[in-house]
Amino acid sequence: MNTFSDSILLAAAGNNLWSGEVDPAYRGFGSQFGGWTAAALLKAIEIEPEAKGGPLSQSVLFIEAINEGPYEISTRLIRSGARLQFWRSELHQGGKCCAHAQVTMGVRRETTSFTDAVMPEVPPADTAGLGEWTPPAGFGTQYRSRWITPLPRSPDLDRSKPASSLVWQQDRAGRPLDILQLAAMADLAPPRVMWKREAVTGSSTVSMTTHFHATPEEIAVVGARPILSEVHCRRCEGGYFDHELKLWSPEGALLATSEQMAAFRD
Repeated sequence: MNTFSDSILLAAAGNNLWSGEVDPAYRGFGSQFGGWTAAALLKAIEIEPEAKGGPLSQSVLFIEAINEGPYEISTRLIRSGARLQFWRSELHQGGKCCAHAQVTMGVRRETTSFTDAVMPEVPPADTAGLGEWTPPAGFGTQYRSRWITPLPRSPDLDRSKPASSLVWQQDRAGRPLDILQLAAMADLAPPRVMWKREAVTGSSTVSMTTHFHATPEEIAVVGARPILSEVHCRRCEGGYFDHELKLWSPEGALLATSEQMAAFRD
């Protein structure tokens, strides 16, 4: 298996219809890892014969729990122009729509380019003494996480400070980065409520929007090396929280940004 994309196997099941089997290695708390789900929804569009360009953004609604076993993804091209395409994809299982995505594909061209966001100054991923912790769900074993900020359950964590984190994230199998892995890692962030409570807390992503900034060249340069995940919570209230996330290459290229709303229970 060469890339994360290769782990999501989809077979044509009709016009704009794809079938697959849920990968048990990416199970979450009672459902499939939302990052894997987002990647599967995106891949179904990428392999459509009419698709052109690369993904610019993806907005996913997580509607029903996804169980182990077969599933289908239907796709629909809403509009196609000279440079932009607008797609919809839906994952169905057991007669229910479990997840829905709106995806914008775009053909990039040479234009004025700049980045106002600045990568935080952090120690390299191989620095001795960085903490290691991943979510206790099955999908957590697929990644290696090296923590620059204190771990969510660390005695050094100051719970009066913002629920923010800086973590080097890496595919544990050593597969090189691809665009679908970026889609998955946009959801690889522990529940922000854990920064305020000592207990391990599960959460369920309700909605997530990811913007893809990386060029193919920047993704190729990363290879199998870790990328930096920068996450900041904005508000947690009433059983829900939202956070914003940035993914950075080791060289400081902004690869992707995302924001999500998630639900949790005390």
